[in-house]
Amino acid sequence: MKPLLACLLLALALPAGAETLRIDGEVYARSSAQIMPPMVEGMWQFNITQLAPDGTPLEKGAVAVAFDASSVLKSLAEKNSKLQEKQRELDRLQLELAERERSSHLETEKARAELEKAARKTEQPQELIAGIEYRKLVVAREQAERKLELARKLESANAEQRRQELRLVRSEIAQLTADVARLGKAQADLTITAPRSGILMHRSSWNGDKFDVGSQVWRGQTIAEIPDPATLAVRAELPERDYLRVRAGMPARVRVDGGGGVFPATVASIGRTVRSKSQVQPIPVMDVEVRLDDPEARLKPGQAVRVELTVPDRAATEAP
Repeated sequence: MKPLLACLLLALALPAGAETLRIDGEVYARSSAQIMPPMVEGMWQFNITQLAPDGTPLEKGAVAVAFDASSVLKSLAEKNSKLQEKQRELDRLQLELAERERSSHLETEKARAELEKAARKTEQPQELIAGIEYRKLVVAREQAERKLELARKLESANAEQRRQELRLVRSEIAQLTADVARLGKAQADLTITAPRSGILMHRSSWNGDKFDVGSQVWRGQTIAEIPDPATLAVRAELPERDYLRVRAGMPARVRVDGGGGVFPATVASIGRTVRSKSQVQPIPVMDVEVRLDDPEARLKPGQAVRVELTVPDRAATEAP
């Protein structure tokens, strides 16, 4: 009651040569938590399937909006299926490679045994064997040596091939596992919870309609916001002709029509750009930011208000 009484007394006790300037304004929050579609790879357009009603108080962590996740779920099911198939393929491949490794090793051992046999034959005294027969034994040993060398190289090459085959399948499994994790996160991200407690305020689309269930939105579009009530202010439209009568730091009163109350405030800043008030009202105006003196004033963003300023009369400002 005290702030209201002070505003009434101020209005009744205007100094000489002063008058009350009334301008239109709208409450807004200088700081608010934005609710928008998540960054999901490959998704640019989203369909809203759940949206908390406009003006609903939400606790931190409560569901604010959810988007259609059918395409993500479909991709997730496909990736999961491929991942399971690749894991089965890996199991089969490991058994097959183990068998191939045993076969390759047996070939090498067989070549080694043949070399040892040929070497023992050439270790016999040469004078006990006919010259041509001994020469045949030497040739057979040399062939067995080359055969063992080739078997070793083949075993090494086969081992490298097996490692590459395993690396390829395991890399595919790693990629599919990452895809499944990414899609699982995307599915969770398509349900957005309130980042802070407060009142959810719906935003409007390009055509001016407020977002609702079934609305199509694009990545980067703000669907709703949760304003910080401690940062509420008023953005008012000051006619250009009254610019010289208003200054930053000037006390003001914010009045809500219909008996909604009067709140003391202060002019925080005056814009430097002149624009038209609207397409149907080509009146040159400048934006004025008015800060509320009471941070707990019961106002909400988007609420239309009237700002009252005690200013010098126009004759005083226009005097030479």
